[in-house]
Amino acid sequence: SSIEGISGHGTHVAGIVGAVNGNGTGVCGVAGGTGNGDGVRLMNCQIFEGKNTGTSHTTAIAFQYAADNGACIAQCSFGYENGTFGSDAEYAVPYGAEYAAIMYFMDPANANSDVIDANIVIAAAGNSATSQSSYPAAIGQVVSVTGLGPDMLPAVEYTQYGPGCNIAAPGGDIWVGDM
Repeated sequence: SSIEGISGHGTHVAGIVGAVNGNGTGVCGVAGGTGNGDGVRLMNCQIFEGKNTGTSHTTAIAFQYAADNGACIAQCSFGYENGTFGSDAEYAVPYGAEYAAIMYFMDPANANSDVIDANIVIAAAGNSATSQSSYPAAIGQVVSVTGLGPDMLPAVEYTQYGPGCNIAAPGGDIWVGDM
C-alpha cells in the first residue's frame, strides 16, 4: 500500500496471489497466470485509514462494494483480538454493519461467478497464538486460515489454531528455533 503508515500487508498478499508465473522474475503467484490475461483479476478495497486502524463502517462499505462490482472471493488479513467474541451473535452486536455486509457478500443472490454458488470469504484465523479462530474468520461460513511454521505445526509466534480454523497454509515465522 502506498498510504503512509499502513504496512502494505494487503499488497504483499495480493502479490502472492496474482504474481505472473513463469516469467523468471520474483515469485510465482497461486493464480497469476502466464501474463497473457489468464491470471486472477484483483480488486483493492482499502479498509484501514491509518496504521492498522479502520472502522466496521469502512469494512462494511468495502464488502458491499466488492459484491456489487464483481468480486467473488474476499481475502481478509484483519481481525479482532481473540476471545473478544464467543459467537457470531456476539460479534454482530457491536459490528452489525460489518457482519451484515460479510453475509451480503456471501449471499448466493450476489454470486459473481459461474463456477461457484456463492461468493467466498477467506480470512486469517488471527495473530494471538491461541487455540481458536478470531472474528471475522470465526464466522461459520467464512474459511478461516491458520499458519504453519517450518515444522508443519502452528506458527508459534502468532497464528491461531484449533476450533473455527478450516485450513492451514505456510506462514511467515521469523523465529525458527534451535536446529
